[in-house]
Amino acid sequence: MFLTEKLTIKFWFVQLCTLLVLMVFTSLGYWQLERGRIKSAMQAKQNQQGSVFESVSLPLRGLETWRYKKVSLFGEYLTGKQFLLDNQVRDGVAGYNIFTPFQDKKSQLWFLVDRGWLPQAQYREVLPDIDFVSRPGQVAGTVYIPYSEAYRLGGIDDGEKQAWPRRVQYIDYEQLSLKLGKALQKFTLRLDTNQANGYRRDWSAAALPARKHYGYAVQWFAMALAVIILWWLYSVKPLLNKNAG
Repeated sequence: MFLTEKLTIKFWFVQLCTLLVLMVFTSLGYWQLERGRIKSAMQAKQNQQGSVFESVSLPLRGLETWRYKKVSLFGEYLTGKQFLLDNQVRDGVAGYNIFTPFQDKKSQLWFLVDRGWLPQAQYREVLPDIDFVSRPGQVAGTVYIPYSEAYRLGGIDDGEKQAWPRRVQYIDYEQLSLKLGKALQKFTLRLDTNQANGYRRDWSAAALPARKHYGYAVQWFAMALAVIILWWLYSVKPLLNKNAG
């Protein structure tokens, strides 16, 4: 009796664990499919925007309607206080995206210009030289507005020395405004490839393309299928054979 009860408890424990793992794997698969759908829509929206740069005034009204639009503004960079967005990878090489404050002359409002990507030095404590001579002029690029908050682990610049340029782990306009001492508009201007004072600028709607998400979804669903096969072979089939015998 005790042995039968023990086996029964073990059997149902295996069923419960299998169900939980299966739910996790399938949920992750559907989540990746949804992320892929969103990234596809993002890329399509970016591709729909024209190539003409529109001269605009700040603040931008109905901010989300400006996503991926090409605009130009007149003002000047603040080169003494720049941000290095950490953990940006291109072709397997770690580096930074360089975010430089820019003040629109007409409105006196501030926003960030993403001037592109630079590789990280051999030693992490060595920061790239990103300074340049700034003069009043026109800046042109594509309005970038995040669809959602990026994944955040820890503070925006935990463990970093309070010096400029400042290395940060993610873009949060409110926190960066506090560090800068100037209120930032809640968008980034991705500098056009024809503009001066930029670095590598192979812009895309998302760092991780839709096909990557679809590939991850296939992997999660394959793992879910493997769980089902193992469950059948080691849990259900032996029970059926035992009953048949």
